[in-house]
Amino acid sequence: MPLLSVVVPVYRVEAYLRQCLDSILRSAPEEFELIVVDDCSPDGSGDIADSYAARDGRVRVRHLPENVGLGRARNAGLDEATGEFVWFVDSDDWLADGAIAAVTRRLAADPRLDMLIVDFARYAENTGTSRRSAMARALARSPGPEVFAAVDRPSVVGLLHVAWNRVVRRQFLLDEGLRFHPGLYEDVSWTYPALLAARRIAFLDQVCVYYRLREGAITSTGGARHLGMIHHWERVFAAVPPDHPLRPVLFEQSMRQGIAVLGNEARIPEPRLRREFFLRLAAFQHRYAPPGWTPPGSRIHQIKYILLAKRLYPVYSALRWGYKTARRQDPSL
Repeated sequence: MPLLSVVVPVYRVEAYLRQCLDSILRSAPEEFELIVVDDCSPDGSGDIADSYAARDGRVRVRHLPENVGLGRARNAGLDEATGEFVWFVDSDDWLADGAIAAVTRRLAADPRLDMLIVDFARYAENTGTSRRSAMARALARSPGPEVFAAVDRPSVVGLLHVAWNRVVRRQFLLDEGLRFHPGLYEDVSWTYPALLAARRIAFLDQVCVYYRLREGAITSTGGARHLGMIHHWERVFAAVPPDHPLRPVLFEQSMRQGIAVLGNEARIPEPRLRREFFLRLAAFQHRYAPPGWTPPGSRIHQIKYILLAKRLYPVYSALRWGYKTARRQDPSL
């Protein structure tokens, strides 16, 4: 049994796939498996994956008969995996030099870990520049043991939680029944339940993933699919007991993400959809806000929460229009 299985779902990524696969295999040990899941991609991604499997016995390819989406493609890869730990890597990203070696060393040093969170850098494709995340600084705000549960270091909840910045023990996933649900924001309803269920978490203070920011990526494409974000957060709260000590922190994180999506015209370009998202987010806030909860952040953010609580979309829309008009006249605002 290999220590690590890396699962890479692919769909319309022929321009990026070789860089991704090369970065994984470059420092991977002999006892290792890379599972590429071709999600019925209409371009040459499947053929590229097959060419790697033909020349490297560590690579296996599963071709899905129909397109099922990122979450279910990850599930298909998980079903194929045999490693003690599983790492889901997105096919338009790539791993830093030595990332696999660093991860396997850390896992071998403590194979009882449930989850290893790794640091990453954002790579802006339009400028060719990269910037390291603030994960290490965020964790430093709640110091604690090197191996911890989320309740020991609550600031871990505020990190970016995506499938590709954590390596998870496969048996832990099976025991907890953790699978990806369909739809955009599928990481939400997988990462947070996993985070709260994990008893032994560690952080690798090293950039392991370059996260590519590009036009055409799933989350940068606007439309009604973004309304599904709230549904994934509802799944999270359905899985978290009402008296869980981190429930208020989770709620704050969910509302922060909801407010960000609400104000993002690239994701929700149509006023009709923005109104629907606003009302869904307002209902979510009403249902899950902890007793005595006080909106965090600046005054402008607090106003947004108040408008949500009172379901005053016309007022929100008017204030948003006024702010945009003022910004055009004075970009420093």
